[in-house]
Amino acid sequence: MKTSSVIFSLLLAGLLPPSPSWAAANIDHLFVLSLEELLKIKVTGSTLTPKELKTVPAAVTVFTHKQILNLGLDSLDELMNLVPGFQSYRSSLSPIDYPFSARGRRIGSSGSEILILENGMRLADPRTSGGANMVPKYPLMQVERVEFIRGPGSAVYGSNAMMGVVNIVTRTHVNEAAVSVGSFERGKAHVLAQKHTADLSLDLFVSVDGDNGDDYRVQNTFGSGELDTQDPRQLSDLNVQINWRHMKFKLHHNQYEVEDFYEVDNVSNGFNQRNGELSVFSVQKAFEFKGGASNIAFDYTRSKLAFSFQITPAGALASNSSPPSTDPQFGRVTLNNTREARLLWHNDWNIHPHASLQFGVELRQITVPEAFIESNFDSADLISGATPIRYYGSLQDTVPVQARSSTEIVGLYGQYQSSVFESTHLTLGLRHDHFSKVGGQFSPRFALVHEVNRHHSIKLLYGQAFRAPTEDELHLQNNSVISGNPDLEPETVQSSELIWLAQWPTLGVSVGYFESRYKDAIAQVPGESAAAKYDNVHQDASKGFELEVNQQITDAWLLRGAYTHIFESPQQSLRESDRLGSFTLNYHQPNWNGNLSASYQGSKKMPALDDQGERLTLDSYWQLAGKLRFFINSNLQFFIQGKNLLDKVYLTPPAINELTTGIPNRGREVLTGLVFEF
Repeated sequence: MKTSSVIFSLLLAGLLPPSPSWAAANIDHLFVLSLEELLKIKVTGSTLTPKELKTVPAAVTVFTHKQILNLGLDSLDELMNLVPGFQSYRSSLSPIDYPFSARGRRIGSSGSEILILENGMRLADPRTSGGANMVPKYPLMQVERVEFIRGPGSAVYGSNAMMGVVNIVTRTHVNEAAVSVGSFERGKAHVLAQKHTADLSLDLFVSVDGDNGDDYRVQNTFGSGELDTQDPRQLSDLNVQINWRHMKFKLHHNQYEVEDFYEVDNVSNGFNQRNGELSVFSVQKAFEFKGGASNIAFDYTRSKLAFSFQITPAGALASNSSPPSTDPQFGRVTLNNTREARLLWHNDWNIHPHASLQFGVELRQITVPEAFIESNFDSADLISGATPIRYYGSLQDTVPVQARSSTEIVGLYGQYQSSVFESTHLTLGLRHDHFSKVGGQFSPRFALVHEVNRHHSIKLLYGQAFRAPTEDELHLQNNSVISGNPDLEPETVQSSELIWLAQWPTLGVSVGYFESRYKDAIAQVPGESAAAKYDNVHQDASKGFELEVNQQITDAWLLRGAYTHIFESPQQSLRESDRLGSFTLNYHQPNWNGNLSASYQGSKKMPALDDQGERLTLDSYWQLAGKLRFFINSNLQFFIQGKNLLDKVYLTPPAINELTTGIPNRGREVLTGLVFEF
């Protein structure tokens, strides 16, 4: 890359020894987050109020900026694999498709069963209600704290918080710049800047990240044998926060471009391409209302998505096209100007010193315009079976694939929190959501947390959650892959959990058992005009346990581990592993820090069948990552990190049964760079 030589020169300059005037400086606090500090971190995403881990009424895993800095990871999907119950891996929808799930339950690839929040804003594509496709590779360098909340969250957040919530709080009051280079001719840079006065504060984050991709040998999806491909990518992020008196203005913009590799489950080098953009703007105002704290927020989300893909092999339509052509059929879909407007009024009242009430109203409107597929052959002729099929030579609009739609949502919620006794905490919640197309849904919540003593807590949790059918599940049409179903009902889950949490100054342990039972699950089933369609089906329950351990071995060594065993899971979630594990080992000394992390995913099923009619199985795998950080002086640090350190070849499940081999993942990636505080 053109900037590589400049960045490399900076790295060499950074390796010069620190000046004697700085040598005695103590910067140990920049590396270390003790276990005792971690256990006292406040969690806000579960109840909308700050709670310590031992009393928060949910199964929660928290990562702070200090911890994230030590890890050899770059993005949110990678971090998920260190969390009990969560898993993320590469699929075949696009080069940057990394769907994620919680507790072994996933149907689609958009991640709409897990709600992602950033500073209170929903990060989701209005059309799919998920964030996996529109905010892929969310950069960890802008994260101050991220809370992974497992279990139902609809009593607070409504639809999409069905299997969990990821609550992200971004960094503020930071002046920092970083540049790095790495494998696959990768170049990466970010800047955080802030300006604060008495009445006004501004925080800015800008990130760019791009590479030329790895090389792969994959199944030829339009012929026999194999072919070579690659997966170049370009990503950028912008985050702006402005605080003026009691007003807050926030903007998040993410965009990406990827090429080649798999696109809509097929490989077509030189034509496959995907571009995505998601912008979220929010304005908030805090004020007092009848003696309590109140907040009004208005969010506006807009997304754009365009993808180009090959549909048939060359010559497949030669005998019945007019004029005759041996060209493959190509397609391009553009989904522009998908919008969501959201108005939220939230209140927090302290009834007395040991009880509080949170309540509010949420109004949302989702608007999806009509979208067409462009093709060089007439898609309407293909769908209707008319011959000869008109051949255009260039891509032209043919038939609509996404019908125009609009949905209005009204949500009302209330939550009561009280200390029944000095060491027993009760949480009761209820929310009702009404969707203009699918009706109403109640989401109750009950939680009892008992502090047995200063070291032990027991949590008994129950909740119901739901996910309303998304605009694409309702209104996809004229699609040879999958079609929508306007008669879909919301899917619901009833979840029960029992958690034991133990905390000592140098050891923290959490063990939890969960059961999740589903009703009217939305799944993909065999269709008529399309290969599949969405429908409500019966779905088996999910059951399992989650273990998390944090051990401060010495002042220098910190160990963190997790294990998940899912005893039962829905048959439709066949691609998910039922055994997950991870550990991170961190070692620090004055001025430097070393970290090794590993994640494990058990064997996975593929949709494709073998000769005996059994589903093909992909082997389990471990993934190792590491990072070394060294402070050159008080403002400048050098780092080198690696992912897939063993350069292991591992495969993950595709989306469709036509693919009989797994999807390859990137080999070893090394990144080295400088971080400068100014």
